[in-house]
Amino acid sequence: MKLKQDIEILIARLFNETLSSEEKERLVVWCGESAENKQTFARMKNIWDAAHPAFPAQDIHVDQAEAKIVRKIRKGKRGQIRFLVWWQRAAAVIVVPLLVVSLYLFFNRQSKEEAAFSRQEIIAPKGTYTQITLPDGSTVWLNSGSKLSYSIPFKKSKRETFLEGEAFFDVKANPKRPFIVVTDGISITATGTKFNVDAYLSDTLRTITLEEGRVLIESPQLHKKTEMDINRQFVWNTNTDVYNVYTVDASLYGKWKEGILIFRDETLENIFKRVARTFNVDISVKDPALAKQRYRATFEQESLDEILELLRMSAPIRYDFNGDKRNPKKIIEVSRKN
Repeated sequence: MKLKQDIEILIARLFNETLSSEEKERLVVWCGESAENKQTFARMKNIWDAAHPAFPAQDIHVDQAEAKIVRKIRKGKRGQIRFLVWWQRAAAVIVVPLLVVSLYLFFNRQSKEEAAFSRQEIIAPKGTYTQITLPDGSTVWLNSGSKLSYSIPFKKSKRETFLEGEAFFDVKANPKRPFIVVTDGISITATGTKFNVDAYLSDTLRTITLEEGRVLIESPQLHKKTEMDINRQFVWNTNTDVYNVYTVDASLYGKWKEGILIFRDETLENIFKRVARTFNVDISVKDPALAKQRYRATFEQESLDEILELLRMSAPIRYDFNGDKRNPKKIIEVSRKN
């Protein structure tokens, strides 16, 4: 019990910027000891963050706020009462008016459930891909320039994630807690599946490819739910609001996470777009007719130079590097070979 009280006081002093270097190290070690400790820290931070109201301090009626807090605490769970006790013990560090404002905003602007969750955001830098293990044991691979956000821990009723870009999901089965991916107008619901989602905001197409299991796809714009089985692919054109479902070899579409780029009847424009994203360069095709020509190709661990040379030998193209001295290959212009 004494340890818990000491830790709570250390957290209060951290937020009040009165913590010594040794005490900070002790707090870091404690946070790393368990997920429960991290959640406790996150809950305390939520209360502290709420102490910066969007209205002037003179507009706060302390007596009314305090009475409202007491009423809510008496109706609430024991865990919420412990918050108040903790703040009372830390009163020597944090002034009482701040306590009243913090708890008032905490109970009125955040739900009881939300207060127990913290937000995690993972970004795969351009030119790389990143593997993540989620709180439920599911695995996600994030492609170049993509971002995934989710709460820690997941909520009891669902496992919800938010994606910008491309990711491959290997979802742990749990029918009672659906796994949901939300991305730019589309919601994908699964229980235990493997699927790839390609939804870069800079692209016009949104593509979901199912390798294992089943998924349910919903979109307010399309006014229709779509269920998909293995080796099916959902492609939505955001410019026309038209979507189609195709039969494909789904195993090919997640190969990027192994460093393999596979193209089947793809336009040269799309091929160069994926190559550019993989190597973090800018590639433009100057000839519109050339950009629409379709090719088949597989690149496995080849360098950028090797890929460009292979494409040059199989397509009527030439390419020029127009970057700066520091990175001459940053900008690549592709044109029709004379």
